[in-house]
Amino acid sequence: MRRRLLGGAFLAGLGLIGLAQPLSAQSLRPYIDVHAHLFAVQARGIDDYSGAAQAAMRAMGELGALKMIVLPPPFPPDHPNSYDFEALLPIATRHPDKLAIMGGGGLLNPMLLDAVRAGQVSPTLRQRFTLAAESLAARPIVGYGEIAVEHFSLGNLHPHLSVPADHPLLLLLCDIAAKHNLPIDLHMEAIERPADLDSRYRSPPNPARLMPNIEALERLLAHNRATRILWAHAGWDNTGQRTAALTRRLLAAHPNLYISLKMGPDSLAVNRPFERGIGLDPEWATLLIDRSDRFLIGTDQFYVAPNSNRRFPQHPGSGRTLLDALPEDIARRIGIENPLRVFPRLRS
Repeated sequence: MRRRLLGGAFLAGLGLIGLAQPLSAQSLRPYIDVHAHLFAVQARGIDDYSGAAQAAMRAMGELGALKMIVLPPPFPPDHPNSYDFEALLPIATRHPDKLAIMGGGGLLNPMLLDAVRAGQVSPTLRQRFTLAAESLAARPIVGYGEIAVEHFSLGNLHPHLSVPADHPLLLLLCDIAAKHNLPIDLHMEAIERPADLDSRYRSPPNPARLMPNIEALERLLAHNRATRILWAHAGWDNTGQRTAALTRRLLAAHPNLYISLKMGPDSLAVNRPFERGIGLDPEWATLLIDRSDRFLIGTDQFYVAPNSNRRFPQHPGSGRTLLDALPEDIARRIGIENPLRVFPRLRS
């Protein structure tokens, strides 16, 4: 009972008074989408974040999403479309009831990649990284992200990025995140055992041979238990190894690990919690219920400015569909209660 009352108090504190009502009183089960992107580049090279945000908020209204966290994707150095929280801040300031932001995708990833390429972390780079992470924490962000550990290239201007999960700068980021009570949104393809890259992906730029990264992830998780790590994109598997069994084992071993769920048609057709026309996968359904306090919805949908000619895979309703297939109390926990726990600044 206490948990339900706390959840209602958090929701009222957000100014979302309707959320404190029983779910049966609402036309759609409410949720917070904790991972989405805005693509603002238009045909003439003029950025329109306001237009992209309007597209996102229209989708929110249609799907029953009460709030959305938008964040910069992970960028390498000198990417032509790179941006970070500064570009998102004006739209979040105009729509604080609908949009929150994370930061670091365009600021921290380039420094991580520079350190990997140099094979060391110089004192100067460590100082720059620390200053950037601390500066982000002082701004109105709700978390660090999107931070790439293993990010496959799926097309032009979509880079392959690879950083050891236990890299010294990521361990440093964990400590800074814990100090400021901010979570880290982590993008990492699951590689539990050596394997060849699936033939649907190109090598180069992706590696032809995939080397294990789960032990390094576990070292990151163990480094500072006060740091909440949100491992993004469960249900969107590009290695065939991000299984329900692996997820269950890691959740049991690491109390600071959380998982956000994404289901889109542009991944391998395996390890998806939900399939249209089929329904919930039994193994994933059991896991979602058993560990319902550790999952969130993060659709990873890109919302595009009206005059942009760029197109992205469309799966904005995947989170809505999954929640509707779950028991009501589980859907509320995953959709609302967990985001408010993982992202404390959403409550302020």
